[in-house]
Amino acid sequence: MLLEIDLEEIQTVDNPDDEAIAAAISRLEDKGFCGVSLRDNKEYISTFLGRQNSFEVTYRDHFGRVYANDSGHLSRETVIHMFRGYNRRDSSWKKEAAWKDVTEELRRVTPVALFMAYVLMIVGVGEILFGWLARGLLGKMNFALSMLIGFVFSASGAVLWVVYKLKGREPHTR
Repeated sequence: MLLEIDLEEIQTVDNPDDEAIAAAISRLEDKGFCGVSLRDNKEYISTFLGRQNSFEVTYRDHFGRVYANDSGHLSRETVIHMFRGYNRRDSSWKKEAAWKDVTEELRRVTPVALFMAYVLMIVGVGEILFGWLARGLLGKMNFALSMLIGFVFSASGAVLWVVYKLKGREPHTR
């Protein structure tokens, strides 16, 4: 396990004990991007101090699904208890709160991204057409560069468009 403490700078503690976890969470204040995470490979539990001195907690399971606290106010003591349970690999810590699966919300691609995909594709195709029409005036190197830029823009737009269209599908899990 790796404990990450992000206050004014990121600090890490390998294999933290209960006291290190309690000390890290006790140092959290409501001042911007401060948080504490306990990581085990790609799985983690993370917290920060939100509005009205209430802690927000999220965790990621071994399937890559991300869950957020959905039960309202969590006290500092409850969060410390949850982190200690997670550190001991005791799954009973999950009973301390109601959880909401937010995986799809985090993966969502917005309509603005779809608009950007179309813009990239149009600019890319325009660059290819310009390069093709002006190939005699540009010279071989500029022509090749213009075609490359056009293809990169078009391909980037196409990839973004595909991601947008596939956003609602479930990820493959083993």
